[in-house]
Amino acid sequence: MNEIVFESQEELYKRILPALRSKKKRIHKDGYKSIMEEDIWDYMRFNKWNTSIGLELCEMVDDILNTPNIKIMEYYHKIHMPKDNNIEVIDLPKLKDI
Repeated sequence: MNEIVFESQEELYKRILPALRSKKKRIHKDGYKSIMEEDIWDYMRFNKWNTSIGLELCEMVDDILNTPNIKIMEYYHKIHMPKDNNIEVIDLPKLKDI
């Protein structure tokens, strides 16, 4: 059996895009409409596969389909939601002592 070798991450991304689309549909059914295929891909690259060596295509598809949706949502919020330190704090006026 011939080994599949990908020349780039883009080529690999295109190959597993059907699994990413399927996962996106599952996440959208849970009400998280802002998650896209690229968000799932980024979560998997940076959190699931970053220390893996010699992954097979079937393992990657399995990881995509079986990762809990909440883990992807937490990653999405961490990356895309505004940080608390960007909020300007306004001092309340001081009350008079009676």
